[in-house]
Amino acid sequence: MASIDNSAGSAPAAAPPPSLMRRLRWPLMVIVPVAMIAAAAVFYLNGGRYESTDDAYVQAARVQVSASIPGRVVELLVKENQPVKAGQVLFRIDARDYDVAIANARAQLAQARLQVRSTQSSYAPRAAELKAAQNDLAYRLKELARQRQLTATEVGSQRELDERTNDVNVARQRVATAQANLEEALATIGGSPSGPTDSHPAVQAAQAALDQAVLNRSYTVVAASQDGLVTKVEQLQVGSYINAAQPLFTLVSERMWIDANFKEVQLTYMREGQKGEAEIDAYPGQAFAVHLESLSPGTGSAFSILPAENATGNWVKVTQRLPVRVVFDDPEAVRNRLHAGLSAKVTIDTGHVRTLFGKTPPPSPRP
Repeated sequence: MASIDNSAGSAPAAAPPPSLMRRLRWPLMVIVPVAMIAAAAVFYLNGGRYESTDDAYVQAARVQVSASIPGRVVELLVKENQPVKAGQVLFRIDARDYDVAIANARAQLAQARLQVRSTQSSYAPRAAELKAAQNDLAYRLKELARQRQLTATEVGSQRELDERTNDVNVARQRVATAQANLEEALATIGGSPSGPTDSHPAVQAAQAALDQAVLNRSYTVVAASQDGLVTKVEQLQVGSYINAAQPLFTLVSERMWIDANFKEVQLTYMREGQKGEAEIDAYPGQAFAVHLESLSPGTGSAFSILPAENATGNWVKVTQRLPVRVVFDDPEAVRNRLHAGLSAKVTIDTGHVRTLFGKTPPPSPRP
């Protein structure tokens, strides 16, 4: 009878290999807390460095197009949403009335010059008239002195003395009249009988009136003050009569910026010139490089028509927002792509970093 070998069954069974979770337990117990602490430290150190807001909107300079003079529109050279260049003619006003005004001003200038020349030519005769009156007065005075001597010696009569006295008085009156006429002529020609005609005040006034008429004539052609797009042009039509300074339509500048309204608690480390990025809702997934240009001197509520009055007993503190102007680093990249009023999200890198140990440095003063 064969014997059975039980030596194999008496050996101890081999231990099963440890599972994957058991092998990773201790490493995970060390790595995960360390990673969480590191992430928390990074979040803490960078907390407050990046400030962002979605209360931001694209803005553009807007100019109300108007005319400097009244008149009737005879030509409209632009259409709705048309891009224009600085100096490009937008519309024209009927210039016939202003051409007539120029002709009238030129006639007034010629009349003023003629009047001054006429007065200048009358100065010499009036000066000669005064000289003759003065000579006659000198002669009458000599005659009066001689007659007084004759009357004193009873050679001459009292009647003749009275006549000579009267002649002197008449001669003196003639001198006074001639002197007044000469001074009047001198004042009329501006104090200089030989001065240039165009330096006379009357001629200068007429020349200024002509210059104003020519300037008004130039205002009949209305041109764009800057590059941009015109809008609301349909409000103006050929044949419309417009008044001076009346808003007609709008010229929107191509220069764009963003007005971002940050909470007051976000402004601690914000300074002019700091870099950032802007995301426009109309272009999702695309970021535009920007930088902080300036901070408003007051919050939106401070410049409202009716500022908030917080002196009552039921006052509730509300976090204020300050408008911050953000401009694009590359204006050409957004030219003709953005439009005023589009929503945006702005993020500014303040460069502020906290410290794990020690005191966080205070914010630098604003320039």
